[in-house]
Amino acid sequence: MSLQIKPLVSIIIPNYNHEKFLTQRLESVFNQTFQDFEVILLDDCSSDNSILILKQYANHPKVSHCIFNTNNSGSPFIQWDRGIKASEGKYIWIAESDDFCDIDFLTKLLKPLLDNDSLGIAYCQTNDVDENGIILKNRISYTQIFQPNIWEKSFSQKGEDFVKLYLSFFNVIPNASAVIFKKELLETSFLLASVLKMKMCGDWYFWIKIMLNSEVFFLNETLNYFRNHNSVTRNHTTILKKRQRLLEEKEVRSFLQSIKLNNFESEKVLYNRWFKLYSFRNLFRKSFYEIKLDQTSYFSFFKTYFFLKSKKIK
Repeated sequence: MSLQIKPLVSIIIPNYNHEKFLTQRLESVFNQTFQDFEVILLDDCSSDNSILILKQYANHPKVSHCIFNTNNSGSPFIQWDRGIKASEGKYIWIAESDDFCDIDFLTKLLKPLLDNDSLGIAYCQTNDVDENGIILKNRISYTQIFQPNIWEKSFSQKGEDFVKLYLSFFNVIPNASAVIFKKELLETSFLLASVLKMKMCGDWYFWIKIMLNSEVFFLNETLNYFRNHNSVTRNHTTILKKRQRLLEEKEVRSFLQSIKLNNFESEKVLYNRWFKLYSFRNLFRKSFYEIKLDQTSYFSFFKTYFFLKSKKIK
């Protein structure tokens, strides 16, 4: 009896209503120049024709699982978790269903990981594209507030330093589709219940958690294409979405506080955005204090509020 050889990479493709983009994503995955991988197809109860497209690929020799939810999970990160649990590879690539990539994405991004075992995470530069795949901008502009902008060149760095210097400000890994990481990093950093409830900040929290146990590599080549369209989850178009986004960020920043990697200036920005949503008359409502970080005293919270108020919150 022959032993089944596990794939080196597990590619998880979580889909929800991305019929328009799905074929391009799937073809960009199956046609990779590096072929030692399995594909896990997931659909979160789509209401369009996504399932019909996925069923056309269900018998592809690279597809190991094809999982269709009968009820919508309500969170992209629940789908991440489901795919990771089904995976067999040493490395994980979460290839979002509305994005696409160059055919040598895996070949180029795996090389540093295979050459240096201390690296656990590698990601590349990204172009934003519109619904028709036309390039809108390169994500080098996303990190230009940092001087020097280290993303102008390829680099490797200790994960904890990367969190302290960059991820404590905001999520400098703007698209999960650009990332490959070791599955073994999840042994001590499983997807937390709080992450699974998130819709906007779960990836940021996830990168921070696994980054603390590894080293990260960035490849300054644009191999990934992030689809910027109206249904993108992180678009904050209503007050409710803005509120949810801030409360999710609170969870991330409370964790950073707990490991002594908090960023005081960014915490002030968080509070500033929250205070813009709440007028002074809400000061005596319980919901006004939901944003207070776990290890921030009420005294410090009040002090920040009145300081920002005196500066005329913008």
